[in-house]
Amino acid sequence: MLQILIDYALIVAFIALTADIIIQILHITKRKSSKDISIKGCIIRSFGALVLLIKFFLLSDVYLVIGQTIFLSVYLTYFLLIIYYRK
Repeated sequence: MLQILIDYALIVAFIALTADIIIQILHITKRKSSKDISIKGCIIRSFGALVLLIKFFLLSDVYLVIGQTIFLSVYLTYFLLIIYYRK
């Protein structure tokens, strides 16, 4: 029972993280600028997210792998927009 609650909490956490990045994507596209966002910070977060994805694959936890893959995909879009709108 506890494991099921933890799995649902993880899904909610990944949804919240992904929603936050989507809000940031909308903000960047609305302003057409990403000057105030640190590229170095984004690279570090990308590396951390990739390491977590690899760890979740090794754990063979389907919920973690799916959640992290979706998050990393949205984060990649965010990162590409930051580079595209860099002026």
